Amino acid sequence: MAHSRSRETKVPPDQVWRIWSDTSTWAKWNPDVLSVSLDGPFATGTTGEMRTKAGGKHRIRLEGVEPGRRFRLETAVLPASKFSFSCEVAPAEGGSRISQAIAIGGALGPVFSVVMGERIASSFVPLLDGLANYAEANARA
Repeated sequence: MAHSRSRETKVPPDQVWRIWSDTSTWAKWNPDVLSVSLDGPFATGTTGEMRTKAGGKHRIRLEGVEPGRRFRLETAVLPASKFSFSCEVAPAEGGSRISQAIAIGGALGPVFSVVMGERIASSFVPLLDGLANYAEANARA
């Protein structure tokens, strides 16, 4: 079961993607992220590390990267679970629709999904607002 949130912005998808796929910007607009470092390009299979305010350091892996459209960030936050964050930007009237969802898999995934899935998804609101606001402030003419 996936839990998601989305938001529209007046910025075109390619400009949102430019920011979203540049992990060096994440700490500037994502209120939960302190830093992200990747061990390679922003591409399927690339691993790295994310430091968050609440959870410390997490190993991450990018999956399903479709440049200009979507990607998944996967990590193991809790025992016997896999957190998969699906991130997408799509054209919308006057700009873009940006979305993020979480699906929790693994042996304890169904339990964690029921207990915390919606709470985690609600934390996507300030993240998506931050991304949209950052993209709007840094839009290329």
